[in-house]
Amino acid sequence: MTFLSPMWLWALLIVPVLVALAVVWERQRGEAAGAFADPRVMAIGADSRARMLRRVALGLAILAAAMGPVALARPAVDTTEERRQGAVMLAIDTSKSMQKTDLQPTRLDAATEAANRFLDAAPDEALVGLATFNDRAVVRVAPTLDRPAVRAALDNVEVKEGTALGSAVVASLGALSGAGVLDSLPATPQQSAGRVLVLTDGAGNVGITPEDATQRAREKRVPVYTVMLGNDPGRPDRPPPPETLAAMATQTGGVFAQTTSTDDLVRIFEDIGGALTQVPTVRQLTVLAPLLALLLLGGAGVLLLVART
Repeated sequence: MTFLSPMWLWALLIVPVLVALAVVWERQRGEAAGAFADPRVMAIGADSRARMLRRVALGLAILAAAMGPVALARPAVDTTEERRQGAVMLAIDTSKSMQKTDLQPTRLDAATEAANRFLDAAPDEALVGLATFNDRAVVRVAPTLDRPAVRAALDNVEVKEGTALGSAVVASLGALSGAGVLDSLPATPQQSAGRVLVLTDGAGNVGITPEDATQRAREKRVPVYTVMLGNDPGRPDRPPPPETLAAMATQTGGVFAQTTSTDDLVRIFEDIGGALTQVPTVRQLTVLAPLLALLLLGGAGVLLLVART
């Protein structure tokens, strides 16, 4: 057990003072009663029994008073619980090539539709964020439960030259870290509470290289899922985009798909789904102190009634 505001425990020093005052008060009460009591009644022992009950009641009242500082100190216990906690960053390519119409109506529209389908399929408790990238990567929405905010950002993207794929993955990793889901390093990528889903038509030509981004994702053990839109051959001095995207997914524990067909997306969505993770939690027990105080005061009241009868 721990206390979230332990400074209030110093107030418990008043308890010995209350005990001392109670002893003095009870002694003076006994001496005063003895001076006027009928010796024949005292011999029966009824006064002794009543005195004992009053002392116990007084002790219970003092314990009840002690519950005040205990409650203010906010007692708590550290526990871990297994629950479904996950965050997914959608990284959408908004380069000019995404306006091509080999996917109807355009590649960008196909990516947006796929992202919206993911929002429909994602677990309610999963955080979802959005990053877009062209000549640079920008986190549009940090991981959140606010699905409408993500959808609104999807409907308001800017198309420019460039494909900063690696920068988008690194920016997404930063957003996941900011959401707190990467605080502990999982044993395997599959046990990670964070995921990155990339929808792009290229392999990256500016910013951080895909290889460096892949290495950073591996270090954090975050799976990167990649979806290739279209069939652009890429630059002649670089590996073909499908090869680069497949390597990024495979090396990080994710899944690669080269279309946005329903079957491919379902396969990716099912694999993303969220993760069961051991989440450290602090369970406060503050409410128990007032309840215990009420029980103690109730017991003291009952004993006083019995003592009077």
